[in-house]
Amino acid sequence: MEKLTTEDLKDIVIGATFLGSGGGGSPENGLKLVDEIGRITKEVTLVNPNEVPDGEHVAMIAGMGSPMALKEKGFGPEAIFAFEGLQKLYGWLGIDFKYIMPGETGGFNTITPIYVAAAKKLTIVDADGTGGRAVPDLETTLYYLYGIPTSPFVLADRNGNTVMGWTKDPMDAPSCENIARHVTTAFGMLAGLGTWVVSGYQIKNWLEPNVIAKSRSIGKAIREAREKGVDPVTEVTKVVNGIELIRGEIEKIETKTVAGFDFGRTTIRGIDKFEGKRLFIDFKNENMICWKALEEPVAIVPDLMGLITLDGNPLTNADTKEGMKISVIAVPASERWRKHPKCFEPWRPILEKMGYKGDYIPVEKLVG
Repeated sequence: MEKLTTEDLKDIVIGATFLGSGGGGSPENGLKLVDEIGRITKEVTLVNPNEVPDGEHVAMIAGMGSPMALKEKGFGPEAIFAFEGLQKLYGWLGIDFKYIMPGETGGFNTITPIYVAAAKKLTIVDADGTGGRAVPDLETTLYYLYGIPTSPFVLADRNGNTVMGWTKDPMDAPSCENIARHVTTAFGMLAGLGTWVVSGYQIKNWLEPNVIAKSRSIGKAIREAREKGVDPVTEVTKVVNGIELIRGEIEKIETKTVAGFDFGRTTIRGIDKFEGKRLFIDFKNENMICWKALEEPVAIVPDLMGLITLDGNPLTNADTKEGMKISVIAVPASERWRKHPKCFEPWRPILEKMGYKGDYIPVEKLVG
């Protein structure tokens, strides 16, 4: 058990933004929630998954919707209302939540449950259900991969309007996703989401541990690099054991929002040692695949493709602009993903729409 201070939370936002792989919410919104947390309490309690009893129930709260909508509208009450709806739902079974955890890792969605924890006096569990990254769909998760039901689920808007949903098959994450996206669209492209109530046993055996600590270490490395005047890109690459795919200038961004998702392609022209090279990133909220040329991928989900400016600001795809000088760093996916024989199946339908018909190939093999 440890206490997280405001400085810790700021480092977490920055590090989690990088791990969000282009999604997970803007750090601008995450830092606003840190300010709100600071007005509520001086510190929040974080525990390792091993400290959570096997039979204890842990809530999950996140924000859902378009990154552009999140950036434009801000967020906060939606998360509180979603938690209250989830607590009401499980309260009917006699369950009273003491613990809460992030569903995914990102500059906004890592902090969202911490904000709820501060407001509701809960303890945060250092884990997520996506392998220490952000994801676009409810089925592109470790929860889905390891057989944890998505149903029932709760969605809430900032006015307290709350929708509870059940699917006939609790494992039907695609249907839950479809329903939730329609509700989120009706809520103005932004909602608080509560689902995936898990036990301490499930967290320990199937979900990803130590993601908040990892985010903090990345954020701290960036902060200290900037203070010392050393290259933050190099420091981040070391901390995450990553591979720098390109360092260059954003030449073109093509984006459209469809059903609550931001789809697009970012083209980066190389500079310095990458002069003469280009990288093309296709994204669905998060970065899905990086190409060095037609039919030549260099990184594929579930591996991460993090964006960071050359002076050390991690970016989401909602924050990028043409002309920015950035680095793209690939990070190998967690073993929770890689060791599962069906690790690529949740991602395959997305990648096929982007023109990739093959199987998952680890980034170190593609680059090496």
